[in-house]
Amino acid sequence: MYLVIILFGLIVLIYGVLTHRASKSKRISYLQDFNRTEYVGSMSTSEQAINLASLLERNFFESIALRWENFKKQLGGQPQIKLVILLIVLLVAAVFFNRTFLRASPLLVTPIFMLLGMVLFYRWMQNRERKLFESQFPDALNMMTSAVSSGESVMHAILYVGEKLDGDIGKEFNIMGRRLQLGEMPDEVFRKSCRRYPYPSFYFFVITLRANMQRGGQLKDVMHRLNRTMFNARSIEKKKFALTSEARTSAKIVAAIPFFFLFMLQFLSPENYEFVMFNDSGRAILYYVLGSEAIGISIVWMLMKSVK
Repeated sequence: MYLVIILFGLIVLIYGVLTHRASKSKRISYLQDFNRTEYVGSMSTSEQAINLASLLERNFFESIALRWENFKKQLGGQPQIKLVILLIVLLVAAVFFNRTFLRASPLLVTPIFMLLGMVLFYRWMQNRERKLFESQFPDALNMMTSAVSSGESVMHAILYVGEKLDGDIGKEFNIMGRRLQLGEMPDEVFRKSCRRYPYPSFYFFVITLRANMQRGGQLKDVMHRLNRTMFNARSIEKKKFALTSEARTSAKIVAAIPFFFLFMLQFLSPENYEFVMFNDSGRAILYYVLGSEAIGISIVWMLMKSVK
């Protein structure tokens, strides 16, 4: 009976993940859709305002290498030493967790624990990087708009932002400006920057700059509109998180209660903890709890992701 329940839960979970991926793949990506139109597809690279393929098309190994390079930059100075320290900490934590709670084979628990720890740390670093970008990039846009409004060229406006703005965004603008000063091709400069910040808002910013440099136009008005569009997009995103904050918090609390109760059970009632963790009948209960938790969290996660 327990195996049937767990198998049914896994089937529901796999079906939900596949359905979510299918619905996500149907969402229209502006850049990819724009790149497929006849106005761009019929042009040669030299005729386009910007080569969108250079920003979007990467194979699997290039994507892995790009993520690794960005991850090392996010770690800061001496990333190899920091990674070694992180692995040592995860190894000690895995041994302690296994001896205290699971008492299973270290050869099985330790790799899984360390892999999950690395994945969680990587996701935390990516979210941290994105939040820093979203907090600093509007300031860069405002400074760029002010510089362009005062009559500065695109290159000098980029250099101005790089000199006046602190943080990683300011450093990236400074690198972009210096590369342009040295005569490097704008497409190559912007492609390298997009590899560092692969975010849609930065893509739109790069497209705006490159189109203006190639075709001309009222850059000040375009920058104002771009800034306003990004501000509205951030407002909608914050509103979405505000409207779903109660549901997300409730889901996190409900999901944490069984694990917190199991953790306290070891100290309050060791005999019941031994029964649940190491008895064959008790493990059926444990597997049911873990399966139902995974199914519930996956459903809530997909519902939150579907909110637009």
